Order: sequence, then C-alpha cells, then structure tokens
Amino acid sequence: MPADPTLEKPLPNNLDAERSVLGAILLDNHALNPAIEHLRPEDFFLDQHRRVFTQMIALGESQQAIDLVTLTEEMHRKGDLEASGGAPYLASLADGMPKVSNIEHYARIVKEKAMLRNLIHATHNIQQRAFEGEDGADTILDNAESSIFALAEDRVKAGLVPIKEIVRDNFERLEKSSVRGRASPVSPRATPNSTSSRRDCSPPNC
Repeated sequence: MPADPTLEKPLPNNLDAERSVLGAILLDNHALNPAIEHLRPEDFFLDQHRRVFTQMIALGESQQAIDLVTLTEEMHRKGDLEASGGAPYLASLADGMPKVSNIEHYARIVKEKAMLRNLIHATHNIQQRAFEGEDGADTILDNAESSIFALAEDRVKAGLVPIKEIVRDNFERLEKSSVRGRASPVSPRATPNSTSSRRDCSPPNC
C-alpha cells in the first residue's frame, strides 16, 4: 500500500503557544484556572511541556505556589526535571514575557492544534480499517462516526463551540440516521428531559 502523504508531513502544533501558556502560569498562578478549563496535559505536542503542565496542575491542586523554584524542585523530586529540558529550559519559559491576559487565546491555539492531530490519527485509523476490510462496512462506518463524534464532544468541553450548535447538529445527525434506516449510536427514544431540552433549544431560544 502506498504511503499516506498526509502522515509524512509534520503534525499540527504551535510550540510558541505552548510555551506561552506555561510561561503565563509561571508569571501569574491565576492563569492556571483558565488553562485547565481548555487543556489537558496530552493536548501539548512536546512531551516536556506535558510534564511541566502536569506538575503545575499538581502544585495548584495542593495549593502551593507555582514558580521557578517550586516547579524545579518538584520536577527534580519526581525525576522529571531532565526530561522536561532542565532548569534552564524552565527558566526560559517566562523569558518572552507572555501576556497573562492572553492565556485563553494561547490555550485555544494549543487545543485547536491538539484536535487537528487527534483528527488526523482518527481518520488514519479509519482508513487503515477500511483497507484491511476485516470488519463490515457498517461496523467501520459506525466506529468512524463514534470517533468523530467524540472529537466534537471534546471540542464542546474545551469551550471552542457554543453548546447550542452541537445540540442542533446532534438532532440533525439523528434525523439523517433515521432517514437512511441505520441505527444511531444515541437512542432515538426521547426522555422527558431530552424532549424538554429539544423544545427549549429550538430557534430563537437556542
């Protein structure tokens, strides 16, 4: 099978945005809250950035200050300091003086790149399964829909899309599934709550 040219290209990433997120947190610990609203450690492209962000979250959860001294000490204690670039790299994160007020903008950029990478991986897996043909077409299509739907849900949780748009898209998806006679991964049987939500979310209330 010929190589997929899309997988030979560098995966989407923005290392400047990743460093800006981490640097902003070092400059102002209050920046941690909006960062974790949008991001998980695995959303960072570089492993060393994942390690740093994970330790920042741990320090924040234990209500400790997040600065160069505490971060370096904790990463050394956990054996992650060298894997994270060492003390000089940690110190360099705040060198560019990222604007703390832009933390949500930086976090959104990092999240967008992470979602693009996840989409590439998901579509590659779908393509591989289709080429192998070990499962039936219906099974592959159902799994493909579930994979893409999971990415869409993650997009909502990260605050990248208004919830009303996803609700509307989901109902359209259910209607299309019903028309083509295929089982939907979401039960079409309405509960009182879901019926109420659908009624309340009709334009112009949405």
